[in-house]
Amino acid sequence: MAYEIEALGCKIFYCDPMASYQKPHVENNHRLLRCICPKETDLYALGLRSQADLDLVFSHINSYGRESLHSKSPIQVFKFYYPDSDLLDRLHIKEIDPDDIVLTPDLIKK
Repeated sequence: MAYEIEALGCKIFYCDPMASYQKPHVENNHRLLRCICPKETDLYALGLRSQADLDLVFSHINSYGRESLHSKSPIQVFKFYYPDSDLLDRLHIKEIDPDDIVLTPDLIKK
C-alpha cells in the first residue's frame, strides 16, 4: 500500500521509536483512536471484531475537522488535492457527516 500512496506524490516517513514529537499529527490521531478504543480495553468485547469495524473507526476519525486544517477534515483535504483518486474507496474509508461523527466506544459497541 505504501507504494500506492507514494505514487500519488506523497512521501512516507517513519518516526524513530519513542519520538512522538517527530509527527504530532499522528499523535492526534492516536488520541482520537483512544477516545473510541480506550487503553487496556478488550477490543473484541468492545465490538471491534473485523476490518470493517476498524474502517468505520477510521472513517469517523478522518472525518473529524482539525484546527490545523482550518476546521477541515483529513478526508476533505485529501479530496480537495486528489479529486479523482479512488484511494479512499480502496481503503474503505467513507466521509461521515460532521453531525454523525462518533468518537466514543459507542461507535463499535455491539
